[in-house]
Amino acid sequence: MTTHIFISMLYWLQKLHYSQFTLLLLPLFLISFASCGESFTNQILSRSYNTTSKLQADKQTVKAQFAVNVLVTAVEVEKKRESTVVEYQTANSVLKKIRFVLPVTEVNTAKTIIAQEMGQTQAKDVLQVGRKMQVRSAFKVLGILAEIEKKRGVTLVTVNTANSILQNLEFEYPVTDLPTIKTTLIQQLGLSREDIARFVSYRVKN
Repeated sequence: MTTHIFISMLYWLQKLHYSQFTLLLLPLFLISFASCGESFTNQILSRSYNTTSKLQADKQTVKAQFAVNVLVTAVEVEKKRESTVVEYQTANSVLKKIRFVLPVTEVNTAKTIIAQEMGQTQAKDVLQVGRKMQVRSAFKVLGILAEIEKKRGVTLVTVNTANSILQNLEFEYPVTDLPTIKTTLIQQLGLSREDIARFVSYRVKN
């Protein structure tokens, strides 16, 4: 019986024109392709692609440094967080604010840490609000965000640091064109052009 059915199928296939045979196979081909295509697409979409944010830079860092005259503006001991926050402002400089977060609450320990971080030989008055001093510090850059404000004609730059009590630095540049911003960052932080391309993100505010 099975042999008879098979012979009958061959007979009718021979009777069909080539184009008719192709039309019969086409739906089967499309169904198979759709099934395989969906499976392939799902595999592609299920893969995780790592995107690099320049504010994080895949946890890679670059060394930078600055030297500037500062004024101690705020010292706040946070007992609950077991930390001390110290903020400095600068005069006549594009570097506007420096912020430290120390993992201690004991004043003398905080003074010693700040003195070492800021390149001071004496730790006595480094936390005295209103005190002016010249400081120098080296740190690791984790990421830099440059916010260009066209209306004000300035660029606000936030430098996030890694592995340091120096949490961030805030700059304000009186320029909005990219070449000048990049050149200023190179001069201020001692970075290379390759570092700027790798670690700096830009945001434009009209």
